[in-house]
Amino acid sequence: MSSLLESIEKEAKRRSYVAMIRCLQSYRGKVEEAIEEFHHGTRAFYRANDEYVPHWQGESREAYELVYGDLRQIEAHIYATADELLHEISREIARIQRKIEEIQ
Repeated sequence: MSSLLESIEKEAKRRSYVAMIRCLQSYRGKVEEAIEEFHHGTRAFYRANDEYVPHWQGESREAYELVYGDLRQIEAHIYATADELLHEISREIARIQRKIEEIQ
């Protein structure tokens, strides 16, 4: 009887872990989609930048260059944060998978 109970408990834990992994995989997919959408936006920005900015001069060009520099830093920070987040999600998935292997 206790063997059956232990087996049921293990299966419940396994299913719980599998559900956690699915949630994390879904979350990872949403993060990847958001980064891809951000990437499309930055490409559009750079295309517009290449087309229009070379013609700007004076104060407007100087002000734009300051904003442009800030945008580049923000972009780099977003990509670095996304990479960290995706790495941590993958680590957590691997940790949960190890737990599944331990209970089997």
